[in-house]
Amino acid sequence: MKLLAVGSGAVLFGIMCLVSYSVFRRYVMNDPILGDTELVQIGMALVVMMAMPHATNVGAHIRVDVLDSKIGVWGRYFGDLLARGLGAYILVLLIQKTWDKALDAHEYGDVTNMIELPVWIAYGAITLGMGAYAAVLVVQIFFQLKSGTADYE
Repeated sequence: MKLLAVGSGAVLFGIMCLVSYSVFRRYVMNDPILGDTELVQIGMALVVMMAMPHATNVGAHIRVDVLDSKIGVWGRYFGDLLARGLGAYILVLLIQKTWDKALDAHEYGDVTNMIELPVWIAYGAITLGMGAYAAVLVVQIFFQLKSGTADYE
């Protein structure tokens, strides 16, 4: 998972460089880069979907614990199991849809408007990221059940 996060950071750095260069070219040289927006959009799909599994794995998502003191240890335990289980299930449904969309985009040769990048790349990145995210949730469920506590780490 960490390798995906490192890749996400590298893509984000590339996007940052592209946007900086694009702004320079547009406003200083009066010569905009064709398709820079499309590259940023595809790149951001890669950034987000490659970073989510690692963020989930290390517990970096925001967690609201308003009810934790009221529901107790067992309430939190079952709440975490329910949240992870529902999350994994919903991700599997989304994976099926984005996989079908990626195959359709590949089959029909769908491309972006300006520089004709294949859009199946973005759908594939989303599918891969959600698959890794779902795998992390399933592993967390396994370790939570094995340890018997809400925090399995």
